[in-house]
Amino acid sequence: MTKRDLGALMSTWAQLEDAKVRPMGRLVGRYKTLGENLHWHITGLKKGMGTVEVTYLPLSGTVTVLVHDNRRGIWAGRAYDRLAQKFVKKLSS
Repeated sequence: MTKRDLGALMSTWAQLEDAKVRPMGRLVGRYKTLGENLHWHITGLKKGMGTVEVTYLPLSGTVTVLVHDNRRGIWAGRAYDRLAQKFVKKLSS
């Protein structure tokens, strides 16, 4: 899966979930050290919905979808599993 494919999948999913995707880390800034990981936050549009975090390691093809306990909110604590299933379905097809 390419970064573009991943971004498109997240954007489409976020729109359906009433949320927005924000690139983080290396996707928005320059860093002194090299690394491969790409990271996004998907945040609900309404206050208190929480934040789903997605990290992609292109060299290994690993995608991690999680929610930290302090960012669960009323939506993210369940939504991350739906997004993870989307990735599994896309990667297995």
